[in-house]
Amino acid sequence: MNHTTERIEQIVIYEFMANGDLERWIGPHAPKQLTIRQRVDVMIGMAQGLQYLHGFGIVHRDIKPANVLLDDTMQAKIADFGLVRMGEGTSVIATRVMGTPGYVDPAYFKSQKATPMADVHSFGVVMLTVITARKAIYMVDSDQHNLKTWVSPLASFEPQ
Repeated sequence: MNHTTERIEQIVIYEFMANGDLERWIGPHAPKQLTIRQRVDVMIGMAQGLQYLHGFGIVHRDIKPANVLLDDTMQAKIADFGLVRMGEGTSVIATRVMGTPGYVDPAYFKSQKATPMADVHSFGVVMLTVITARKAIYMVDSDQHNLKTWVSPLASFEPQ
């Protein structure tokens, strides 16, 4: 990302992310299945991005596959900072809970404190989505049924 103020208008210049968002690569309508190496690289890129943000006291509050962009080499970059909050310490009191159902940390709902741990929880849900190539949003129903439904395919998964 870059910017310029050469003229009166200010322009923000973003990197082109040729492979769109991560959500595009998950599920039955994906152009192709991500390899194990690509999945691991995406998760590492996300973890590094979150570590960087949290190092500056920034809590994203909406980590989900649609907010992870992939460049032409499938390198992941966190996007959509519309719900970001910056805090002096380790948490930010929210006037209301923000985020996407299925990805938001339940502790964030109870406390209304946006901490880096809320992003870590969302990252864990995204990791489950990436590993299984199924959208985790469906996990909001019966936890026991869903746990069995999600773990069964993993037990028979053969790495490529």
